[in-house]
Amino acid sequence: MKPTILLIHYGELALKGKNRDLFEKRLVDNIRIALGSESDWNVRRLYGRIVVQVEDGNDIYELAQRIKNVFGIANIASAVEAKPTLEAIEEAAVDIVKGKDFESFAIRARRPEKGQSFSSQDIGIKVGAAVQVASGAKVDLTNPALTVGVVVMKQRAFVYADRIKGPGGLPVGSSGTVACLISGGIDSPVACWRMMKRGCLPLFIHFHSAPFTSNASKEKAQEIVEYLMRGQPSAKLITVPFGELQKKIVTGVPAKYRIMLYRRFMVRIANELARGHDAKALVSGEALGQVASQTLSNLASIEDISDMPLLRPLIGMDKQEIVDEAKRIGTFTMSIEPHDDCCSFLMPKNPVTRSTPKDLGYVEKSLACEELVKAALDGCEEEAVQSL
Repeated sequence: MKPTILLIHYGELALKGKNRDLFEKRLVDNIRIALGSESDWNVRRLYGRIVVQVEDGNDIYELAQRIKNVFGIANIASAVEAKPTLEAIEEAAVDIVKGKDFESFAIRARRPEKGQSFSSQDIGIKVGAAVQVASGAKVDLTNPALTVGVVVMKQRAFVYADRIKGPGGLPVGSSGTVACLISGGIDSPVACWRMMKRGCLPLFIHFHSAPFTSNASKEKAQEIVEYLMRGQPSAKLITVPFGELQKKIVTGVPAKYRIMLYRRFMVRIANELARGHDAKALVSGEALGQVASQTLSNLASIEDISDMPLLRPLIGMDKQEIVDEAKRIGTFTMSIEPHDDCCSFLMPKNPVTRSTPKDLGYVEKSLACEELVKAALDGCEEEAVQSL
């Protein structure tokens, strides 16, 4: 008896009250997208769970890998479906542990829908005894080498012994669209990932300094974006030419203000792009005090010219915390590959660490701000990023 069911558990969605149905439907849609369009997948909702029926000819473990990155999923189990009787559950449990090497085990039983003539404790005792006889392993309820899960519904039961951890959070698209400023560095991909985990569909915006630098940063940003969107709905990546605008800033304002003006123009351009794609906020990877442009006064001066909220998911993290999270989600290796970053292009030696909107507004008077923003917008390129 091999597993034919992917039993998907979610966490936070269960707390959504009257809106839970909307979140569940979004999660089901995203699971279908991650599974791929080559088959008409049998995905259905049960009480507090989602079930994927895997037909013959499909590798259930490969399918589990496809959907493990879908936000909203707490864990995925490769399960056997059985009748909701102690005898059938016992048979399925004994069968599912065959060939597995383990010295200790525990039975974890749940009955989301009540009404059976037996309790969860009855399942633990009877099924545990059968597994112990079949395997020779000892029972360890505290730190078992293998956990056998049993979920009993009114019409069916599911038994499993293998689970894959999901990312949790909310399904992408359930919280609206945000415009994510994505560089090729370590921080911004982590910030985008965190907002996606909160259910936001990202509109990726990447600034590059071509023709003064190579296309390496554009290619790297595309690689990172494709990685972030694994198993998610399709998104868009907009690349913005920033080199000519930077040249105007370099030749028109004192050197110490360059970085701050780069940032303010990025926010102006991102605001325009966000409005055109119905995004409700901007997202950046800034963390308080990490570099000169990220002091509290400078962050306030950057945000001052934004027409919409500027979200900074990493604001209270230090660099090592961000690096650790980048490694955990898998973007770190890509991020540390060398590339020409538009913000390091024409970097001043002593950037200002304290600024006010009034100071920067005065400096910007020497620039034709509206014309520069329009020129950058006219040169934008947009492409769809499909789920891998």
